[in-house]
Amino acid sequence: MPKDYAHRARTNSRSKSTKTKKKTSRPRATPARKMVFHGPSFSFGALVGAAVIIAAAYAPELLQPRPQATPAPEPTAAAPQVEFEFDKLLRDSEVKADPEPYAVPEPDLTDTPSSFSVQAASFRSAADAEQLRARLLLQNLPATVSESTLDTSRWYRVTVGPFQRQVEAERALTKLREQGLDAIFLRR
Repeated sequence: MPKDYAHRARTNSRSKSTKTKKKTSRPRATPARKMVFHGPSFSFGALVGAAVIIAAAYAPELLQPRPQATPAPEPTAAAPQVEFEFDKLLRDSEVKADPEPYAVPEPDLTDTPSSFSVQAASFRSAADAEQLRARLLLQNLPATVSESTLDTSRWYRVTVGPFQRQVEAERALTKLREQGLDAIFLRR
């Protein structure tokens, strides 16, 4: 017949006298100790480390023999006075700028048998054409605006050039197409 251990009264039915345990000679395992910050050890280590660093920094200077102080020789003549003049020269002079290297060269509009140019765009508004011309001039491209009339309407053409060599015109055409302009190569 099965026994019901769940509802049994909890009593210590076993007595110590009935069963005795024999002690073994095995040592008891001690729980691992936590690492604890030890202030004095840290302070001592920091002081020793600082002393080593300072000794390494100043030891070469301390180990070298110091030279004996020699008396300064008596001056026989007056020391020469040094006088700078550049500040007076700059203050009294006037700087003249030459704007010639920065001026945009005027394009040569002579009709030569081998001149090349590139039409960047054409606009109905003169302001739009001038705005594109200014942008191209800032990119060091020789741009001009010319006016033409087609079927009673005015068009403003922005052309780059003329160039003496076809290679230069093709480079300008490539620069214009990189900017998203549908440029046209023109040969005169």
